[in-house]
Amino acid sequence: MEANEALKVLRAQYHDFLNCLQVVSGLVDLGRPEKIKEYVRRAADEFTARGRLAKSGLPEVTWMLLRFQTEAAEHGIKVSCELGQGSGESVPEATFLGRFHEAIVAHSSGVCKERLLKIAGKRVLEGYALTYSGPFAWKEVAEAVAETAAAAGVKLTVAAENAATILLPVR
Repeated sequence: MEANEALKVLRAQYHDFLNCLQVVSGLVDLGRPEKIKEYVRRAADEFTARGRLAKSGLPEVTWMLLRFQTEAAEHGIKVSCELGQGSGESVPEATFLGRFHEAIVAHSSGVCKERLLKIAGKRVLEGYALTYSGPFAWKEVAEAVAETAAAAGVKLTVAAENAATILLPVR
């Protein structure tokens, strides 16, 4: 992990937190208690999800996903992640995710106006599966990283128009 990358992720998280506080302050000034409760609940849900991501037991995967959340936001893509608990396994090919994420961003412009991406991860018999769901050009993304995936021993499938799954080997 590069120190500059870590600082970029931390800055983005601090920015999000401060933004939440500013919104709450603005709602207080406007005298909108019902909106405050709703906003605080949504913000708490989002921060709770980030905490679960950090506790997934898969440090390499978590780091790549946190980096991607930060980088994707710069391109107008909102990424949410839900990872099932790992058991402290090492995912040697997690660096492949960086290439995959770059391809998602590269093939996302003009795809749709609402760019929400949900990533769900779970332990499976063959390794750790990450499913990416959202209206993105998954076939083009898969084609862009096919050689890299094959070289890394990562299985990548586009099973539906709005989803792609990566199977990462674990040790």
